[in-house]
This record gives sequence, C-alpha cells and structure tokens, in this order.
Amino acid sequence: MEIINLHSREVFGDEGRGVAALVEEPNLKIEQIGLEPGKAIPLHRVDAPMTIQVVRGEGIFFVDGESARIGSGKLILIPIGAGMGILNDSQAPLVFLVIQTPQANAMPRESFLDSQAGIFVNLIDFAPLKPGKEEAFQEWFRHSSEVFAKHPGFISRTLLGPIEGSSRYAAIVEHESKETFMDMHLSDDREQLFHEVEPLIFGESKPHFYRLLTSHRGKK
Repeated sequence: MEIINLHSREVFGDEGRGVAALVEEPNLKIEQIGLEPGKAIPLHRVDAPMTIQVVRGEGIFFVDGESARIGSGKLILIPIGAGMGILNDSQAPLVFLVIQTPQANAMPRESFLDSQAGIFVNLIDFAPLKPGKEEAFQEWFRHSSEVFAKHPGFISRTLLGPIEGSSRYAAIVEHESKETFMDMHLSDDREQLFHEVEPLIFGESKPHFYRLLTSHRGKK
C-alpha cells in the first residue's frame, strides 16, 4: 500500500503557482496544483477526460464558456476537447487535484496557433551539436518536453531538424501567455534541463520571442 500525503506535496513556487506529479501511469495521471491568491491558469484545451477535485480553498473554474465557484468537497467533470481555465480570486491558497485518464485513441492536443491570436511563441536556435550527439540530443529534447508539458500554460514544443548537411537544430515553443512561459523559463526544471544539454552542443542557444498575430494555412 502506498499513501500520499497531499499536504506535504503542496507546491506553489516563486510565482505563486506549482504542480506536483502524484501518479504517472499509462492510463492514469494525477497532479496536485497550487494557486496563490490572485493567480490563474489561462484558458487551454483539455486533451484527455479530466476530473478536478478541490482539496482546500476555492476559486472560479471556467469550462467552455461557463463558470462556477468551486470549493472543497466538489468534483468537476471535464470532457476531452473542452476549453478550461482557473482563477483563484479568493484571499487564501487554492489546492486541487487534476485526474486524467489518457486514451490511446484520444485526439492530439490542438495547437492554439490554428485559431487564436496572442499566443506567446519562442523560437530556439540551438547551438551546433557536437559530433555523434544527435541521438542523445533528440532523447534530451523528448524528455525535456515531457517535463515542460507539466507546467501550466504549455501548448506545444516542436523540434526542427537540420537539412543539407547542417548540424543546427531549432525548436518552436507555444505558450498561452508570456506570463506562463516566464513561469516555466524561470523554473528549476528549466535550469536543470538546459544544464544537462550543455555537454551536447557547442556554445549557447539563442531564443527569439514572438506574439502570434494571425495564421493562414492552405486547404488539404
């Protein structure tokens, strides 16, 4: 038997938001999220059936244009594909569990770049890779993306590979806002992961920041 002490796993972070992974199984993921007063999780698309249970405190939960104030002792059932956001407008911390049941045939997470202006985009121009480090670098990118995906506001992280004999890689990172991106960028996760990639590359990688204005795609 394994017993998880929820109180001891509360995380808020320097920016008043935090996520603690409690269960990581192929068909079950449970996270505990903490929001200090005034903090929020911006609107995003749910990519798996989700149940939220408030552990302590209360806040406003937005799901597909509807909103409700939810406190401890209540569950919220959120279907796959729904748009949701959370605001702690109270004077006390809000702590809640997010229970997801990923499905093998679930639709992929939609990129908001398809339809929404204002998304914060980071283009990373990685420094050249050292010889023989391509496989290790791609494994690092896969692992680091899984870690960053747990941060609130994350939308996607895409690796672009070199062509025509180049050794340069690039990445496109989508976040729901500059604020959520900076929360991730200043996190211990980011510092540790980018320290791990240093032995694989020559020099420093260069970030370029943009805000999405419009997007147009050709017909299939």
